[in-house]
Amino acid sequence: MNPESYESTFFLALRRMRAPLITLIVIYAVSILGLTLIPGLDAEGNPSQMDFLHAFYFISYTATTIGFGEIPNAFSEAQRMWVTLCIYLSVIGWAYSIGALLALLQDQNFRNAVRLQRFGRAVRNMREPFYLVCGYGETGQLLCRALDQLGVRAIVIEVSESRVSQLDLHGHTADIPALAADASQPEILKLAGLTHRCCQGVI
Repeated sequence: MNPESYESTFFLALRRMRAPLITLIVIYAVSILGLTLIPGLDAEGNPSQMDFLHAFYFISYTATTIGFGEIPNAFSEAQRMWVTLCIYLSVIGWAYSIGALLALLQDQNFRNAVRLQRFGRAVRNMREPFYLVCGYGETGQLLCRALDQLGVRAIVIEVSESRVSQLDLHGHTADIPALAADASQPEILKLAGLTHRCCQGVI
């Protein structure tokens, strides 16, 4: 796991969602522009143009399928045809964006980056003395249990994700931040709190 991704979670999400967001913006912009250009009718049946504010308001609730009605006046046939097209375009745009968001949330690299960010935040927020335990095998589990009984905090680095997931099942009194990573990497040790002022040692 690359510790640099700790700072890039937000930018990774923006990069993956860039195309869907641009698609939605373009659909909204074109829809609003079309409504302001296509001639409509006022209350007396005279030709009139819809202003930007009304066009923005109408597209905003139409694209979200709320659908209050035609404002400020009944639409002309040309406006209704344009709105019909805008409805289909907005549905496609939202479906594409939601699909991209779900794919992002299931992406392993993104989930690893989020996990790494949470771990780094937990380490930075440590205000009590702690030991950095490298490995959560039988010896590591005994060490964590002993430290927990003594009221001493611990942070675990274990290369096996399955062992890391067992931490919550062992009923420790205090929460133990853990990261599935290679403890032989200096960057990982630093991220895990090696240079933290509360770090008492590495085991």
